[in-house]
Amino acid sequence: MKRVPVLEQGNIRVVRVISEKEDDLIPEHTHDEDEIAYVLSGKLRVHIDDIGYLNLTEGSAVLIPKRIKHWGILSNNCALVVVYHP
Repeated sequence: MKRVPVLEQGNIRVVRVISEKEDDLIPEHTHDEDEIAYVLSGKLRVHIDDIGYLNLTEGSAVLIPKRIKHWGILSNNCALVVVYHP
């Protein structure tokens, strides 16, 4: 999986995430800011504590609140735009 920084301005960060193989894993983690993940292509299966599993496809987005554990699995050729905002 590749993470390519797109923008850092003040407290806002934007990153492009690109899978490099089928079932690319985003390990369990948290952030100190809210995260919005938008699926440009492919599929993302994400698990968010207190919510459960969500299956996202092209054109879908999810808001992950700060300090909530989450992890995900990306399909082959999945591309995301991820925005972090306090």
